[in-house]
Amino acid sequence: MTMSRSSNGAASSMSLAGIALLHDIGEPERKAVEAKCVLRHFAAGEMIVARFGAGCAVYFMLTGVARVVHYLPGEDEITIATVGPGDTIGEIAAIDGLSRSATVIAEKDCAVAELSRHEFRDIVLRHGAVAFALLGLWAKIIRALDDKFSYVSTISPDQRVYAQLIRLARQDASGAGRWVIRDMPSHQHLADWAQTSRESVASALAELLRRGVAERHSKTFIVHDYAALRSLILSGQPEPSGAGARDA
Repeated sequence: MTMSRSSNGAASSMSLAGIALLHDIGEPERKAVEAKCVLRHFAAGEMIVARFGAGCAVYFMLTGVARVVHYLPGEDEITIATVGPGDTIGEIAAIDGLSRSATVIAEKDCAVAELSRHEFRDIVLRHGAVAFALLGLWAKIIRALDDKFSYVSTISPDQRVYAQLIRLARQDASGAGRWVIRDMPSHQHLADWAQTSRESVASALAELLRRGVAERHSKTFIVHDYAALRSLILSGQPEPSGAGARDA
């Protein structure tokens, strides 16, 4: 892993005014917290924290975007969330003192303000609003994970990919019975939505091309057999080709 660049005593070059977790503390207190932070920079692709890794510092996202990921057996990567300016990383380890609960990788160049576990715990203990904001954040995460678990456990990764294609496709105005995705998302974006790996997305799309259900021209994805694609979502097996397209 490439080491991040850091700047000690860089409070004058950072502001925590946009950090949601600290929204309800006064400006003097926030300035005091800024003075205790270390400004760090992570290049795109660099790991900010590693799951099961040591370290209990909290990172306040100032700029950039990062992905929260887990790895499946075989090292396939699944993105479970994205974080950006205003978000906080590492608060779970800062509270319980255990290892990191997830891996976070910079999607774009990121600037973060690092605060020690001791200083973060002091803020939580002294400010009920921050503690309540933490509870709200975790409640939101639990609800989102519950929804994802229910969805992921009911249909296969391939079916989730096909469901997203159905959502994105629009009927071709030419009247040829085709459905088209004009600006096909990357494998990574489809994988993020379907909670699967890029490799699984590539395999699912390759199966559509092999069966003649769809074809791709650069960024345009053309569905020739919309009914067969829908049947893949419902049963995992396509209906006979030529069943005809119908609206969603």
